[in-house]
Amino acid sequence: MTTVEARDAFRTARVAILPIGATEQHGPHLELRTDTAIASRLACRLAEALGRDAVLLPEVSYGLSEHHLDFSGTLTLRPSTLRALLLDIFESVRVNGIQRVMVINGHGGNIDAVRLAAREALRDLEMHVAQLMWAQLGKDVIPREAGGSWRRNHACEIETSIAMVLDDSLVRHDKIVPAQLKSPRDAFTEPTNAYVDLPIWFDAWTASGSLGDPTRASVDRGARIIDAVASNALAFARQFVEGRPAQKDERSGPHASISTDSQHVMEDRS
Repeated sequence: MTTVEARDAFRTARVAILPIGATEQHGPHLELRTDTAIASRLACRLAEALGRDAVLLPEVSYGLSEHHLDFSGTLTLRPSTLRALLLDIFESVRVNGIQRVMVINGHGGNIDAVRLAAREALRDLEMHVAQLMWAQLGKDVIPREAGGSWRRNHACEIETSIAMVLDDSLVRHDKIVPAQLKSPRDAFTEPTNAYVDLPIWFDAWTASGSLGDPTRASVDRGARIIDAVASNALAFARQFVEGRPAQKDERSGPHASISTDSQHVMEDRS
């Protein structure tokens, strides 16, 4: 966009969409940009569906990844840095005339920082900020698609399947191998249904950097998950734009019509 095009987009839009991911290891078979790419693809789909009601902001490609630093290629921010960055973006969006933001988050490690920034935005800027994360949006179908795997949701059969659907260039198909899990299982702290919140470096769980069983990944599995994620995201987004509470039974379904108003996208979708 030029500044003139951005002015026109902000005048008609009622919500800004901000994709955020990470630059971190995803095992031997997924690229470092996986979280960012997944968030960006989902954000693009949502922006297309909302048309002139939404403006898509450039992605944030760094997040909170300190727990992956023992694996090469990982780059991370500090929690205070990410929170401050998000608040500055939110405030800039408000100056442009929009008071509602949907953060499309592709990395679980970002959840706490985004949540805190959203609370501060409500208190200090009178802005409404919603965080949409694929693992939460798809929580009704993911356990079934995972087939009972534990220590999942990172470069596993779920995330790898999603990558195959949204951006297959992320995947090194010839490098997909079972995760090399380490240490005894701890029912109190293991993902994804821990009873206790205990920070753990990722190399304590896995030697390869991946969890679950990425060899079970498939396009079909990814498509079923993405259908559920996209359906829930769009149903919430339409109600969020209107400023009314989201009702789960108003979900649009996987075949909702898609608008392609690319003028309202501030980044290159290619």
